[in-house]
Amino acid sequence: MQVLARTALDRIVVISDPHLLSPQLVSPGQAIEHADAGEVKMMALSDDIMMAVFDSIIAINPRAVLVTGDLTHNGERLSHQRMAWHLSRLAAHGIKPLVIPGNHDCNNPYACRFDCDSTSPVSTITRDEFAVIYCDYGYGDGSQRDPASLSYCCEPVKGLVVIGIDSNMDELNTLTSRGDSVNAYHNAGRVKPETLQWVVEQAQRARSQGKMVIAMMHHHLIPHFDRQDQLLPNYIIKNHDEVANQFMQAGIHAIFTGHLHVTDAATFHDKGRTDSIVDIATGSSIVYPFALRIATLDGKHKTLSIDTHGISATQSCPNLRTQGRERIVNATPGVAATITGRAWPTVEGRIGQLKRLLERGGGQVNLPTTQQHATQLLLKHLKETISSVVLAVVEGNENEHDSAAIIQQVQQGLHAIITEVAPDQADDLWTFFMEEVYPKLDPMVRTTLEDLNAVGTPNQSRTDDLTLSVKL
Repeated sequence: MQVLARTALDRIVVISDPHLLSPQLVSPGQAIEHADAGEVKMMALSDDIMMAVFDSIIAINPRAVLVTGDLTHNGERLSHQRMAWHLSRLAAHGIKPLVIPGNHDCNNPYACRFDCDSTSPVSTITRDEFAVIYCDYGYGDGSQRDPASLSYCCEPVKGLVVIGIDSNMDELNTLTSRGDSVNAYHNAGRVKPETLQWVVEQAQRARSQGKMVIAMMHHHLIPHFDRQDQLLPNYIIKNHDEVANQFMQAGIHAIFTGHLHVTDAATFHDKGRTDSIVDIATGSSIVYPFALRIATLDGKHKTLSIDTHGISATQSCPNLRTQGRERIVNATPGVAATITGRAWPTVEGRIGQLKRLLERGGGQVNLPTTQQHATQLLLKHLKETISSVVLAVVEGNENEHDSAAIIQQVQQGLHAIITEVAPDQADDLWTFFMEEVYPKLDPMVRTTLEDLNAVGTPNQSRTDDLTLSVKL
């Protein structure tokens, strides 16, 4: 991996969502093969990938490393112990690791072992145990702790305060292994009111002392695409605008996040666009393109310059990037099923009405009657286009891809779907779609393919996903 020629003393590396599965929990067989085959995450290679990631970090020799949650596959105790061992390698080289939990890490009812052809439950950890395991990585002496959560505050680099914010809701999880009647798992995010107040106070105190402040949190603070809080509400904290505004006013202008497994940056502005905070999301370490961030601190000018790199190979997988990219492409049917799954409850209620309306006009009508049929239509006419869109999103800087060509492919695919379901009325339906329906979809298309946020509002903006600088 090529590293920029900057001094090691002012660098911070950021990674997210390593989802480490301890090798002690895996015996080769159908169980791990089946679980791994259905994932874009390269789960079976997670430990091998983390070896390569930490080797790269040691070569970079930063002052600190931030890990923004989901340290483990499903909160297995052995996986946490293995992650602590990886972090100790950094500490042995004088690098300060700092971690926060993600939704997978504590009180997880799905912690399991992969035994040849079957799985079996194993112990997870509590939130208190998380703080003990990672006592040297944010939760020990030298840090200020929030009494209400696993949030903390420390100063790993002189003049730079890092606030680790716990945005998880795993205290609401229930586990049959602990005597509960059912297993229940929560992956949504929020910042508790008392934690929000604590974070604001820590930031204000640091700023009053002339120090710079950055934060890290697992869930997103700022929407990374329009209507994220409606379409993927579990990936962004509740009341995000209010919290972002309070963070910004307290002097936090950069926050590192993860959770969605995309490498993306989004900016929240105040009403007058005189102040802002940037949410810098980093993709999963075990998902293509295997991103890590190198943030270079300029104390004199109080800026943080961020560059993005990726792991390309591991000891056991020299073509890691090629295999990882193939997994994204192979996941297209699942993406199509997700799209139709979210739309089908609305569409299904209108199918009968639309069918009767089209039949009055005469001609053949072949509307889908099940969600599976709708998914098949989508894949038949838009499979390659969906893959192109997903790759653009996970690679970052979507606007640098040929978005115009992708939009044209989307429109051609939609036209083909309309022609198949109502061949005798396709032209009239297409005209209606382009004049009445597509304009309502335009903000979503632009936010996805042109990498814009707050499309059509005074706060519309584009933030470079891969190379950016933030004024602290």
